[in-house]
Amino acid sequence: MNFAQLKINQKQWRSAGQRLIEMAIAEFLYEEIIQADHMGGNLFQITLDDQCYQFNGRKYLMGHWWIEEGSVRNVNQDAIEVAWNLHQFIAAFSNQAQVKPFTKAYLIKEMNNTWLAEAHVFDEKRLNSTAVLTESHHKIEGMLRGHPWLIMSKGRMGFGYDDYLSAAPEISPTVKLLWLAVHADLAEFRSTNEWQATDLYRHEFDAEELERFREKMHSLNLNAEDYFLIPVHAWQWHQWIVPTYSNEIVHQRIVELDIGQDDYVPMQSIRTLCNTSNTQRHYIKLPVSIFNTAVYRGLPSKRNLAAPAVTAWLKKMLDEDTDLQNTGVVFLGEVATLTIQQPCYDQIEGAPYQFKELFGCLWRESIDPFVEDHQQVLSQAALLHRDIHGKSILEVLIQASGLTPLAWLKQFAVVSLTPLLICLYKYGLAFSPHGENTMLIHENGRPQAMVLKDFIDDINLVDEDFPELSGLPEEGKILLRHSALELSHFIFTGLFMVHYRYICNVFLQDFPAHSEVEFWQTISNVIAEFHQQHPELSARIDKFAMFRSQYDKICLNRVRLFTTSYNDEAERPVPVFLDLIANPVSPTTLQQWAEQQLQQQHFTQKHSASLSA
Repeated sequence: MNFAQLKINQKQWRSAGQRLIEMAIAEFLYEEIIQADHMGGNLFQITLDDQCYQFNGRKYLMGHWWIEEGSVRNVNQDAIEVAWNLHQFIAAFSNQAQVKPFTKAYLIKEMNNTWLAEAHVFDEKRLNSTAVLTESHHKIEGMLRGHPWLIMSKGRMGFGYDDYLSAAPEISPTVKLLWLAVHADLAEFRSTNEWQATDLYRHEFDAEELERFREKMHSLNLNAEDYFLIPVHAWQWHQWIVPTYSNEIVHQRIVELDIGQDDYVPMQSIRTLCNTSNTQRHYIKLPVSIFNTAVYRGLPSKRNLAAPAVTAWLKKMLDEDTDLQNTGVVFLGEVATLTIQQPCYDQIEGAPYQFKELFGCLWRESIDPFVEDHQQVLSQAALLHRDIHGKSILEVLIQASGLTPLAWLKQFAVVSLTPLLICLYKYGLAFSPHGENTMLIHENGRPQAMVLKDFIDDINLVDEDFPELSGLPEEGKILLRHSALELSHFIFTGLFMVHYRYICNVFLQDFPAHSEVEFWQTISNVIAEFHQQHPELSARIDKFAMFRSQYDKICLNRVRLFTTSYNDEAERPVPVFLDLIANPVSPTTLQQWAEQQLQQQHFTQKHSASLSA
């Protein structure tokens, strides 16, 4: 047996601990789990059980925090030292916040996984931020470190260290897939009209490889026409498919064919794989039933069945809407799926949801055919990234574009927000447009178009009979419906809270001449200009009330710490809602913030004058 040896050093380990403590402090303060005492200037202090920490930072008007990198100190009676010991921090925090022992133990386990993964990101040999101007999008994915909202961002419960090294996106490993033949009695294939099974397989395989699979079936006296081809992830095969489907395997209803020729690399979600041997071939989304960030990463059967029909509906919408086409938006279609029955678990009503998401495949269009030779594309999650030298991808793009920072931000907002507003107002349709669900096509750093993906998991509809929704296919009834005000919340949450508040942090640190009010005013102006350009949508604009002054504050760390914890439940967990918070693009909010900033400036000037006197 080969043992995976630890591939990090002490410097990486301690640097990762520092970064995760900084992230945890910022998010726990934002979710109002802990409080900080202002010690004067930009110095703050928090007391957690028997530990005291000080840091330099600031609280933004939106309520989120920036923690100066490397500034967190553990202040004891004997000494003041850089805070890097994440074990000590999480233990003290858990005691202070009265986290239950069951949750605390699993939290420490999940944070251990995150700490170990984070340490690998501090490798000096990793690509730096300037690589975004020359490297492919899948290599940029491998640069990233995961979302900063959930502190256990790389928990991956279920992975061993060997699995981590062979499957984690920040390692950018080459992944091979095992292809199986599954009898049609067990499998349900769905696709758009363009991607029937025969056409799909001809696109995904060379003719020689397909012929080899057929010969294997023939050697077993099996009719290949009675089976569908499906790939499986190595981890899922070993952990779930073999023990769960052994009956079907020994009776040749599932047949092992061979390891596929093509190489893949995992994208940020781990279970979505990009073909690097032939980038025109589809992305493949597979169940990998580890517990990561908020949920088990399976493939929900009912939604998998519905995905191609929903894609066909979205594509038709885009083809018939010149306003949408003019935005340049790209819908990455989920064009084919295979959903495999589970004879035992599928019959258990109320079983934990992970048991209903074990085996299937979703083929999603690759972005490469949509990108011109003079363009590049990257995950919008990359806009939050700083390399270990402190250089941000955002700054690299803005500098390359030749635009001023605010001009770049405006163009980015136009490209990203306009298609979302059209979908919301005209169709009562909301995506979850956070950084990992969207990509940005750019030309020398200048934003050109937004790419939307992950439809079936994250599309939501208005709960009214909009005539524009009359063409929704029967399969689309699985999509959740919400009131107009709840639906617009998906832009506030999925974009402003989950994505733009972090971009705001990066933007203000890289371009300190600009203020938080200027950042959000730029976003607000883009929305206002859209409203002015589309008077025909005025009734819908009023209905969705994007400019209302307050929204619910949604928290995810609280879900893990206090509500769902690590319980294995029949439904996916729901967020925790706190009191209403200010809408950062509301004209009312922006006017109040501008007045607050002006008052603060006057106070600072007056204070400085009195000191100099």
